Amino acid sequence: MLGSCVAVRQICSISLLALVTILPGSAQSNRTLLLADGTWHLHSRVPLGTDTLILQPSHRKIQMMASAESPEFAGWTLQVQNKTPVLLDRSGQRVKVLPRSITFRITVSTRDRLETAEAMPVSCTQSVDEFLLNMRFTAQIFRGMEMRQVNPTRQWMIGVPADESADERIYRASFDLGDIRPDDRIVLLVTDASGARLSKFHLEFL
Repeated sequence: MLGSCVAVRQICSISLLALVTILPGSAQSNRTLLLADGTWHLHSRVPLGTDTLILQPSHRKIQMMASAESPEFAGWTLQVQNKTPVLLDRSGQRVKVLPRSITFRITVSTRDRLETAEAMPVSCTQSVDEFLLNMRFTAQIFRGMEMRQVNPTRQWMIGVPADESADERIYRASFDLGDIRPDDRIVLLVTDASGARLSKFHLEFL
């Protein structure tokens, strides 16, 4: 029987715009200022940031990296018009709806790739290999005060097969998010097999 992992403290991940401008932690209200000096060109894969966990009592560090993928993102731009951030498509027209199908790529690794100031303690009775093999993903879509939750249509791993030991696992999780607008907030929740939240990553355009 697998043990459980419980997150003791949650660190919010980097939002899209803060990451694109290489200013992690910047307030969403500062987007106009951050975009004032240029137009940001998007690609089909949008990085969502990183998070670091430290398993207790083993003291093993786990790093997570996430991105959102859709062919429709390629060629879009973020810029300021009349002091307001806008999202434009390839033809320069305002994007009114986001692609309903978005795939997230999440790398969960014990390899120390990044310098991190702090890590989130996680009480875990699993082995590291079991921990890496038991990630679960859910998307939450926020529109104003309303929130709806969506489960993936498909979740799978790429790279090393699950029956082989590895210090890194790469997941892909595809979602049908339905009707979503550029001003909606999309949050990818990462949990363990028991449903305990481990991390979250934000995809926000406006």
